[in-house]
Amino acid sequence: MPIKLTGLSEVTRNMEALKRALDGAVEKASLEPANPRDVERVIREIEMKVDLKLAPYMTSPGVSEIASSLKAEYRKALLQKAAETGPYLQNPRSW
Repeated sequence: MPIKLTGLSEVTRNMEALKRALDGAVEKASLEPANPRDVERVIREIEMKVDLKLAPYMTSPGVSEIASSLKAEYRKALLQKAAETGPYLQNPRSW
């Protein structure tokens, strides 16, 4: 008898919706590339969106790893956007 998994399609839909929303948020992000605090502010906003959207699923195995991965991916994208749109410190962790 095959095992029927329920709820995965809902999680998958939510993850896809989150990814689309975050992609859009990164594209629309208004940041001052020369201001490291502003760049970090935008990164924190994206990280909070990840946390809020995934909060209902954090007890599920693997979701915290997915959240960490998404945060790292979007941090990298925002730092790249800042570097492409203006002067930016080479080592943002040194602030």
